[in-house]
Amino acid sequence: MSLMGDAPYDLRYDPNDVGPDLVVECWLPDSPRGGDSTFDPVPGDVVMVGDDEELPLQARVVRRSGDRVWVQVHLPTAASAVA
Repeated sequence: MSLMGDAPYDLRYDPNDVGPDLVVECWLPDSPRGGDSTFDPVPGDVVMVGDDEELPLQARVVRRSGDRVWVQVHLPTAASAVA
């Protein structure tokens, strides 16, 4: 498993589309790194997802089909919010 990217987030997602299993579909061309030829997320990779309104969240790629990537969002825990 690898951690992708130096951008604020790798994939754009719509928080309203996150399912009860915390999985959401993202489109590579619509993402900040869509034009980055080195960005090639595969199942098992950890990426950052964002929506330009809230802080980016970590997510794990669970499936990919062409330009579509499904990720499972990792919600922050109370322990990780305390710094």
